[in-house]
Amino acid sequence: MIRIEHLHKNYQAGKRDIVALQDINLEIAQGEIFGIIGRSGAGKSTLIRTLNLLERPDSGRVLIDGEDITGLGHDSLLELRQHIGMVFQHFNLLNAKTVAQNIDWPLKITGRYSREQRNRRVDELLQLVGLEAHRDQYPSQLSGGQKQRVGIARALANSPRLLLCDEATSSLDPETTQSILRLLLEINRKLGLTIVLITHEMQVIRNICDRVAVLDAGIVVERGTVVDTFLRPRHAVTRALLSESLAFDETLAPYTRRADGKLVRLTYAGELAAQPILSQLTAATTALATIVQGTVSRIKDTPYGQLLVEFSGDEEAVSQVLERLDTSGIDHEVLA
Repeated sequence: MIRIEHLHKNYQAGKRDIVALQDINLEIAQGEIFGIIGRSGAGKSTLIRTLNLLERPDSGRVLIDGEDITGLGHDSLLELRQHIGMVFQHFNLLNAKTVAQNIDWPLKITGRYSREQRNRRVDELLQLVGLEAHRDQYPSQLSGGQKQRVGIARALANSPRLLLCDEATSSLDPETTQSILRLLLEINRKLGLTIVLITHEMQVIRNICDRVAVLDAGIVVERGTVVDTFLRPRHAVTRALLSESLAFDETLAPYTRRADGKLVRLTYAGELAAQPILSQLTAATTALATIVQGTVSRIKDTPYGQLLVEFSGDEEAVSQVLERLDTSGIDHEVLA
C-alpha cells in the first residue's frame, strides 16, 4: 500500500538548518492500522503530512499503490488528496456550518455528485459515526468527542483508501479517547481501510495498532509489530515511552529479596497468557514463586502477561525452575 524510501526533510530556522526527518524507510500494508509514536519534536507530524504532500520532502520517495506521489503535478495531487482522508487534533471544522454541512463539504467541492447523492452519503456517514441526532447542530453545540466524530465522517466522505490521523485523540479525555479509538477500529474492520496514526501515547498504539514505528529526532529507532515492540523493546526511547504508560518497572518494586531467591522477568503472549505458568514451573519442586509486579492484559487482540517474579527455595529447586523456563517458550531474563 505505502512504501517510504530514504525520506529526508529539513527546515530553516533563521540561519539554522533543522533536520525533521532523516533517511526514513517504512512499509505500510493494505488494511492495517500503523502507528507512529515519538515525543514532541520527533518528526511525527512532518512524516504523516508527507503521505499527502502537505509537507514535501527534500529527497526520497513516497509510493502509494506503486505510484511515486512526490512526482505528481498540481492537478494529480488534488485528485490524490480526495482519496486520502485526514483527521486533525483540533478538529478543523467549519464553525458556520452544521454537522451535515461539514460532512457534505468535501463532496460538494468535487463537483461530482448530485445533491441527492451527497445527502445519501452524509446520512450513511452520520449513522457510521453515531451522530444522526446531531446533523443540524453546529460545532459549538458539540462535545470534543462529537466534534472528532464529525471530523472522521468528513475525512471518509470521498471513500478514501487511506486515513491519516494526526494526534486525533490528544485533545480528548481518556473515556472519549477510548470511544474514538473503538470507532477507528470499527471503520478499519468494516471498510478495510488503511489507517496511519501518530501519537505520543503508547496506550493509543497498544489499543488499536497492528504495527508501529518509533521516531526520535527524525529517525526511526525501532519498528515492528505492536506485540513485539511492547513486550521486547530494544531501543532506550521505546523503553522510556513504555515506562510512562505501563505500571511494570522492576526498579520500583518495593520488596526485600530473599537470600535464596532469583528475580526473573517473564514475558509471554497468546495462548500462554491463559496458562497457569507459575504452577507449571514450580510443580514437583519445593520452589516458591512470589509475584513482585505484574501486568496481564491485551495488546489489541492479543492477550499477554509480563511478570516480575522471585523464585526462592533451595538451590536445586530454583535451578529446576530456571531449566524449565529455558524450554518453556516463555521469554525470560534473570535480573538478580
